[in-house]
Amino acid sequence: MLSFRNLLRLLKNANETRLLLYNKESLTLNNLLSIFFIFSTASIQYQPLPSLLCNSRYMSKTKFMLTEVDGDLFSAPESHSLAHCVAADFGMGAGIAVKFKQIYGQVDELLSQGVQSGGVAALKDNQRFIYYLVTKKQSWDKPTYDTLRSSLEAMREHMKSNNVENLAIPRIGCGIDGLEWNKVIAELHKVFCNEHLHIVVYNFVPK
Repeated sequence: MLSFRNLLRLLKNANETRLLLYNKESLTLNNLLSIFFIFSTASIQYQPLPSLLCNSRYMSKTKFMLTEVDGDLFSAPESHSLAHCVAADFGMGAGIAVKFKQIYGQVDELLSQGVQSGGVAALKDNQRFIYYLVTKKQSWDKPTYDTLRSSLEAMREHMKSNNVENLAIPRIGCGIDGLEWNKVIAELHKVFCNEHLHIVVYNFVPK
């Protein structure tokens, strides 16, 4: 295992690297490899996980990390499942959902799963999953923090059942959906802080 302090020492000379680590527990080899892969193409941030959001009894047993990077979500390693927010009508006519629709399609399959607001639909993409967090009924609606949390919880259960330990996401619920990122981060902590999971948030930077 590599400690947080030793990881910082190794990376102190990396150009434009900003670290924001949510859990200062020792890192597994798989998580370390994922971090080094992302370091080669992105600027990373870490920060301490607010202890009040997690049950302290589990903190020594879990390896939850949330990393923010600047880059293209669709460049994430194939070891990472992907997730984004949609409406129950799966219109996907605006924002990053348009690109998900172009790349992964299968809208009829998603509709056939009958997922309502507060749930999650999923497609299999080789060895990973593409998650569709259904946070509102219609495309023109707005999500709430309650529906987002419910969708995240549904995704968490699917991930646990399928041993998913790496997830890449955009700033879900923000942008045209209008949620505040600092509050979304708090929801991510509440839902996942007791899980063995590495979430990478890709912040798109126009070229």
